[in-house]
Amino acid sequence: MHRYISHYIELLQKENYKSFYLAFLRVALCCWLLKELFINWDSLDLLYGTSAFVEANAISHRNFIYEIFTLAKGHHRWFIFAYTFVIALNLLGVGKHISATVLFLFVCLLQRLNMSIINGGDILARMILFYLIFAGSYHHFVLFKEKEDNTELKKIRNLISNFAALSIMLQLCMAYFSAGIYKLIDPVWFRGEATYYVMSMERYTGTGWNRYIVHQRWFDYIANYATLLFELLFPLLVWKKKFRRPLLAAGLLFHAFIYVFLMIYGFEVVFVLTYGLFLSNRQFHNIFDKLASYFRFRKQPLSAL
Repeated sequence: MHRYISHYIELLQKENYKSFYLAFLRVALCCWLLKELFINWDSLDLLYGTSAFVEANAISHRNFIYEIFTLAKGHHRWFIFAYTFVIALNLLGVGKHISATVLFLFVCLLQRLNMSIINGGDILARMILFYLIFAGSYHHFVLFKEKEDNTELKKIRNLISNFAALSIMLQLCMAYFSAGIYKLIDPVWFRGEATYYVMSMERYTGTGWNRYIVHQRWFDYIANYATLLFELLFPLLVWKKKFRRPLLAAGLLFHAFIYVFLMIYGFEVVFVLTYGLFLSNRQFHNIFDKLASYFRFRKQPLSAL
């Protein structure tokens, strides 16, 4: 057992296997945070300012943390501008792990200012930001190139970065599995009726097709039990290579369906963004090489062919 652990640690020290997608995830998550701010820009005072419908004393006791909440609420516009600036720094890779840490603290404070609007996607995004503090996500998509480390320091950074990526992947699996277990013990889900009730609600009517689909009982049962199977089996089978791509493809379809038909947006985007971590740098390079070869082939004149 000790030999196996030593071998695994040595393997994780050799290379930052997720460096490309960690960088993409950092940029994508920052863009998502900016999008969320843009959507709520006209309602910032209602959500986070002195006119907010959530009182700071309902969140925290009168101590140092309470004073920070009060200060942020009283000057929420300046707080949001500073938050936006930190997002931009992290997006460009300026400040690296320091800007990542500050951004995580900003997100924690912003979410605590109004917990009533937080969903599972926001919570997962916050946890991803925490792990990205330790991840080596600055090899790509940065304003300034990262300096090469000496061999020993590079090994330590690779190890920490790979563990951070693995932690995000495990967090996704735990989210799926806990949701699957919760649904499994819920009588409505167990009887295969949950999809029918959800799609019957006006709040989740994403398209005009919803009213037609919801009356197809065969579809309700398939969607209901397929959701249970996916959430319970994904955390167990995604680690096997032969199941990985089919499960990731199924996950994309699963979240796309919820995005389109149930109008749950941010939650789906954040979950899908983590999928790329299940592919290595080499697999992404192979994908890009195939795409480049395809487009080069398409550009060749007919006479050359």
